[in-house]
Amino acid sequence: MLIRPRQPFDFHRTLKFILSPPAQASGRKFEPLLDHFEEDEYRRVVEFDGEQVLYGVREEGRALKVRILAGPSNSGTQTAVRQLVERQFSASLDLAAFYRRVASDPVLSRLTRHFRGLRIPQSPNIFAAVVSAILDQQVNLAFAFKVKKALVECYGGHVELQGRRYFAFPSPGALAILSPRDLRKIQISGPKARYIIAIARDALDGRLDLEGLRGEEPAAAHARLLEQKGIGPWTAFFVGLLAMSHLDALPSGDVGLQSAIHAFYGLGRRPSPARVERLAQNWSGWRSYATFYLWLTYWETPQWRKEFILQLRGGQYARKRSLAKS
Repeated sequence: MLIRPRQPFDFHRTLKFILSPPAQASGRKFEPLLDHFEEDEYRRVVEFDGEQVLYGVREEGRALKVRILAGPSNSGTQTAVRQLVERQFSASLDLAAFYRRVASDPVLSRLTRHFRGLRIPQSPNIFAAVVSAILDQQVNLAFAFKVKKALVECYGGHVELQGRRYFAFPSPGALAILSPRDLRKIQISGPKARYIIAIARDALDGRLDLEGLRGEEPAAAHARLLEQKGIGPWTAFFVGLLAMSHLDALPSGDVGLQSAIHAFYGLGRRPSPARVERLAQNWSGWRSYATFYLWLTYWETPQWRKEFILQLRGGQYARKRSLAKS
């Protein structure tokens, strides 16, 4: 199966976000958990109708070649996998429209050149994104990874291929039958355990149609998520960004976004949410992507960030000199 993404498209830059958490001060690297890159191919396991399917995606010229490596490979599954990959890599998105929108922004115009073609990768299923976001709340990256690894290995399905085991994220059915005590054994806090189990049961019983939220207006989907205990504004934004393709959301209270704006826009102090919202008016229609590209600077090295700031200041100095002469 071949998919031809709308250009500009950068497969490997997009994979960098999926596969590589931000650099740790300790130099620690995390082993692959759900997403793998082997033999020049991205691989992940998903569940369709109770069956585990391992699919692979590789770049061939300006196209993506998709194949099923293990599990059922009937026409229905092939169509479902193709649609999933198209959504996961935002293959039909006109990213050039975003670049035109921020062309006059002194920071984002540079970042769009640096990250050109990078899409916001979408989670294969919304339930996994919701649970992962809850587990990420108020803990450091290393601990969140440890807990997610234990959750996946204890309760997720898996596929064996050539002596290698590939895990899938646990389904709502696998988590709905648990008690908070079960999740406490893998160091998930009591409140988070109760939130996750409640969401799993609601999803399993049909009271919460997470996949159906893809078809809702972003504001309505965001509001529906906020009805669930354990999901606040930041978590709902995160899920909308990384699972529902929301293009114009803005987490104005996010400290990481505020810090990036403070560093790159030459502000005297970290901006308030209100100031972030005023600045973001220039990104209207694409505020999710603007946020994501600013976040991505944390995936770069400290030296890169330092040089980027120096380049920005040099540009600001040059503009001031030009204005003074005119």
